[in-house]
Amino acid sequence: MLVGLDVGGTFTDAVVVADGRILKSHKCRTTKPNLMEGIEAALAGVAAAINPSEVTRVTLSTTIVTNALVMNQVDPVDLYVVPGPGMDIRPMLPAEPVVLSGYTDHRGSLAAPLKQSELDAIPGEKRHARAAVSAKFSVRNPGLEQALKEELLADGYETVSAGAELSGSLNFPRRTVSAYFNSAVQGTFESFSEAVKAALARYGLTAPVYILKADGGSLPLERMKASPVETAFTGPAASVLGMAALRSMPETMTVALDMGGTTTDISLWQHGVPMMARGGAMIREYPSAVRSFAVSSVGIGGESAVAFDENGQLQVGPDRLGQSLVLGGTIPTLGDALIVLGKADYGDTEKAWQGLAELLQKAPAQYVKCAHKKAGDDDERNAVKFLAEDIVAQAVNVITEGIAASVQRENKLPIYVVRDIVEPKLFTPEELVAVGGTAVALAPFVSERLGLPVQIPQNAPVANAVGAAVARETLMITVHVDTAKRLLVVPELGIHQKQGAVQTAAQTEALALEFLQKAAEDLGLINAPSGHIISVEDVPIIEGWQSMHRLITVKAQLEPGVSEYVR
Repeated sequence: MLVGLDVGGTFTDAVVVADGRILKSHKCRTTKPNLMEGIEAALAGVAAAINPSEVTRVTLSTTIVTNALVMNQVDPVDLYVVPGPGMDIRPMLPAEPVVLSGYTDHRGSLAAPLKQSELDAIPGEKRHARAAVSAKFSVRNPGLEQALKEELLADGYETVSAGAELSGSLNFPRRTVSAYFNSAVQGTFESFSEAVKAALARYGLTAPVYILKADGGSLPLERMKASPVETAFTGPAASVLGMAALRSMPETMTVALDMGGTTTDISLWQHGVPMMARGGAMIREYPSAVRSFAVSSVGIGGESAVAFDENGQLQVGPDRLGQSLVLGGTIPTLGDALIVLGKADYGDTEKAWQGLAELLQKAPAQYVKCAHKKAGDDDERNAVKFLAEDIVAQAVNVITEGIAASVQRENKLPIYVVRDIVEPKLFTPEELVAVGGTAVALAPFVSERLGLPVQIPQNAPVANAVGAAVARETLMITVHVDTAKRLLVVPELGIHQKQGAVQTAAQTEALALEFLQKAAEDLGLINAPSGHIISVEDVPIIEGWQSMHRLITVKAQLEPGVSEYVR
């Protein structure tokens, strides 16, 4: 028995899954700022289907980290960087760093150690309780980062994040951004973790608790305390997994829409597989090393506020100012317009008509005249319906523009091989798939506008919670071998040691899978899929016109995805 919880911007959903079937699902409102109230209400809605002794895993998808980052409700962080010679990356960072001397070259050789005088001065630089460190080429030799991290912890920092522990990929600025924001959200995540465990305990749920990552995999909640930045953007990840679990994704080039109460998330799929963000996710305006699906969002959801702006133009979203009128809100919303058009039916529907009628009275005279001309001068109700149609049309405009931007972004990505120039593979949407609470009412309008067929799977309103429930455990490591220096590095695990046995790419791949299996066992990932190799770089070192040695980098992964399909 699996329990999935999705804490979205508007709703918190819970599902109970057993033997590939949804036994019970429940949707309730997200409670801010105390998310625990909404989580407990969601659990109460499915409690009758839960046998605590049979629950093997509870998995959460949460906006807690994403919201903290977006609203800048994060802890202050002291950032220390060891850049060595080269480009000044300070303008690319979210905070002014303390720059320290020292340097590791691209082969992992220590060219210059940290200066003791600078380390002795750190207590005077210390301003906050949390810190982050990042050194150039630390993925080739994490020694400088590790030494600096130990020094900072000894100087009294509560937590210190290191770039190479979060990503084994070469990209110093991205790793630095990841380390900074990782420390910034640790306090928020730790408080959330403790509250979640307390809420689950009240329902007798003592099964392992997992949390979804941005790349669609999951890891134990306790493990994620060390790298909470990876839990940003799990809402879109949950919807991607939910679509996969509900077997709703065709093999064609497909645009997937997760239509919630606040936003619509857009992802692109090809051959039934979601596309990943190249390089890593954007955190605010900063590119990070956090692996994530290529998902973008637009500010259109069922509770997007509707108003006429100071220029008399109809505005739909991006703000959400409370519930729809039909649910007791005070501001007209897109959901109210969909009810007026007969595309949805919930709450006090007459309040939607009354609210839009009052909004029409506030519209510019020319707009009111046009509405009545379309409806007939004596038909006030049809005039309100004209306004509702315009509201939906405006919302569809925003969504279709967001889709066009996503497709354009994908088709403009850099080309690295000649074959892609000769045979360009452009993404051309052929189908739509929509999930989320607003999908049934709104997606057909998008389908009609784009002239594309749309699928709305069964259980679409709780697809995110389904995705969380059946998310696989996942893990990635990087193994780098320099045969000339007889060097072995696994940056995510802090390994940097001499070796002479591994000389080929095949041997490095086998070693990477061994390290991955051992790391999974240490984390208790007993239900994880078998590991596989996802990339291999094998670069010869030419000396004296001969290929004498090699630089080999292998990435191995427990593949994210869904553990089972759901009906």
